[in-house]
Amino acid sequence: MRKAIFVVAVLYSVIFSVLSQENDLSPALSSLVDAERAFAKLSVEKGVREAFMTYFAEDGINFQPHPTITIENYRKNAGPPIPPPVTLNWAPIYGDVSQAGDLGYNTGPYVLEDNRAEKKSIVHGLFFSVWKKQADGNWRVIVDMGVPLEHPFATLDSQYQPAPQWKTAESKRTEDVKRMNDSLLRADRSFFTQAKSVNAAPAWQQFLSDDARICRRRTTPVIGKDALNEWIDKQNFVLTGEPIKADVSQSADLGYSYGKYEIKSRTRTEKGYYVRVWKRDAKGQWRIVFDVSNPLL
Repeated sequence: MRKAIFVVAVLYSVIFSVLSQENDLSPALSSLVDAERAFAKLSVEKGVREAFMTYFAEDGINFQPHPTITIENYRKNAGPPIPPPVTLNWAPIYGDVSQAGDLGYNTGPYVLEDNRAEKKSIVHGLFFSVWKKQADGNWRVIVDMGVPLEHPFATLDSQYQPAPQWKTAESKRTEDVKRMNDSLLRADRSFFTQAKSVNAAPAWQQFLSDDARICRRRTTPVIGKDALNEWIDKQNFVLTGEPIKADVSQSADLGYSYGKYEIKSRTRTEKGYYVRVWKRDAKGQWRIVFDVSNPLL
């Protein structure tokens, strides 16, 4: 009896710990997480098309494999059969939001399951979505890029973990957002200027935050300072690229960019698209806190 009581007590303790940590999320981040979960729930219940039509911004993009205005693409194409041939589910387990509460991102595991009679194996991967508050106050996805993984790296019921918070340059709501947007584009271009000079490692060393996460196809996400340093040491190839678009929050502390990249080494050439999130440090310098890319296959 005492053992049973002890087990129940431990379970309640774990549940309470998880709930209390999620309750510690800021109101803005909590609302972003709720939006992501509602997005995934609608995908399971009504299908990918309806979910994406509902939760993407009018100018929001995903990669198919090139940048595509998602809602416009769905409007031009007929919907899938009923029931849908696949079920896509996912769960946010990590992310951040700007000080102004108008721009943020989420990432976590996704599961793609084939519903057809000739049922195929389940595909596991990592989703990444950048969200922006719209004029009506609702969160909507503005950029989405996922990567398939060889093995699941987390379960859909994993606890949500907010990104580490560190001191950023003091920002003012009246700050010129266009000027800060231009400064983010310059930082992205400066990264590529350095990455193509000899090899990419010094550029990553300069611009990558110690808290950053790197996500690549069929590879376990790179998380933690030691893992990042080990990954950087292997970036001994020329990396060129050009941002297509960048945007920053009204508080100018958080922003994103996406664009084209090309890798060249003695053994391979790879072209594709990248999406990265940037955050300003205490000195006002932009640092990469999340980077995901997909090659054109």
